[in-house]
Amino acid sequence: MAFGLSILYVGSRCPKDFTSEDSNFSLACVNTPDAIKNLKQRPDIVLMDPFLHGTDVDLEKIRSWFAKFHVNKFQFSPAVFVIVPEETEKSVRLSIMEFGADHVVAWPLDTRELKIKAKGAIDRLHLEQTLFSKTGSLEKSFGYLDRFKRELKEIKDELLEDKSNLNTALKQIHQMSQERRRLKKNLLDSKAQTAADVEGFSRMLYTLIRQRVELNRGHGERVGEIACFIASQMGVSQKQLEDLSKAGMLHEIGLLFLSDDYISEKMAGGGEADQDSDSSTPTLYDQAMRVQFPVKGAQLLSHCRGFEGASAIIRYLNENVDGTGYPDGLKRHHIPLASRILAAADELDTLRENNRSAGIQALLSELEPMIGSRLDPQVAGWLEKYVVLHLSGEHLKVRGVGVEQLKPGMTLSATLFTQTGTKLLPAGQTLTRQAIDKIIQYHRAYPVDETVYIKV
Repeated sequence: MAFGLSILYVGSRCPKDFTSEDSNFSLACVNTPDAIKNLKQRPDIVLMDPFLHGTDVDLEKIRSWFAKFHVNKFQFSPAVFVIVPEETEKSVRLSIMEFGADHVVAWPLDTRELKIKAKGAIDRLHLEQTLFSKTGSLEKSFGYLDRFKRELKEIKDELLEDKSNLNTALKQIHQMSQERRRLKKNLLDSKAQTAADVEGFSRMLYTLIRQRVELNRGHGERVGEIACFIASQMGVSQKQLEDLSKAGMLHEIGLLFLSDDYISEKMAGGGEADQDSDSSTPTLYDQAMRVQFPVKGAQLLSHCRGFEGASAIIRYLNENVDGTGYPDGLKRHHIPLASRILAAADELDTLRENNRSAGIQALLSELEPMIGSRLDPQVAGWLEKYVVLHLSGEHLKVRGVGVEQLKPGMTLSATLFTQTGTKLLPAGQTLTRQAIDKIIQYHRAYPVDETVYIKV
């Protein structure tokens, strides 16, 4: 026999000599089925021998033995072989099988028969153990599967909730985007309306200034044009250009605070009325306002939305670069650049108003004394270029040349400054070799303007 076999004999005639024939058998003997529960090790085969030699088969006794036998603690029930007399009828054998016996064997025992039938029992045991193991694995797998199903359902529920939240968020984002577009459109409309309102208000104020104050209609517009030319050449921002244009148009708004009598005299006689006439003599208030009108006008505009930048420029209109101006006596670069530009543009157009018949050279000559006292030299340089380029007409032909192209005999049509504002040569001077050498020498240390304007 190729396998070891443990046998438990239950009965009163233990066949101990049976094991001596085959060393692969191990035999234990008990008298009654109740003794099985005390065993610590499960036997492979249980040999039940409920018969005494020479007695008839008692089926009730066999039934009671089986009832007692099944109260055991083994996970896998051992195979049960019932020993019957050799002459036992087939019907009795079948009845015993119905009680739960795996096999019915005849007494005396046949070792070969027992081996063959035991092999089948052992094979069945192996199948039961394999089935048990597979069933356990399968149940475990089903447990995992059930857990995965639960987890999958939970994840699915979470995903559905996330999807619902995402859809809600997308709807909210869509609504927010629509609201943002609407607000953006409203903002653009508001900006356009505000710009239109500011432009309209600016035109309204300028119309009032033109009707009541300006001696020469269009003075404010011309000042704004001149100031924007100079500012664009000096590289100021677009916003400052817009503020300068407004400041040019409205820089005389403070003059509206002068008395009606003084303005009427000024409009009729240019301000030089008969000194013996009490009505033509300006009051102390009018005299103060003639100097301080930019501050008063700036205070008025500072309360108007959209005119804050223009207000700041106008306030310092009467400041002089030598520190003798009003209201704060500021000097040079302490005066805002835009205010210095506006002052230069205002002085130029005022000179043209006072003497329309003067030629370009006379106009440039009148500007000369103001440079360094009233006007910033650097700004004045661009102011003279504006005169040469825009006011000369056919009476004064000019062209621009580089420093390296200067030759003796050329006549400057505009004052020549370094980029730091230092005045080198006045307008109208005829260049000599010595003057050209001086220009070149300064150009190496303190570059002059890229273009020098000369008369043709």
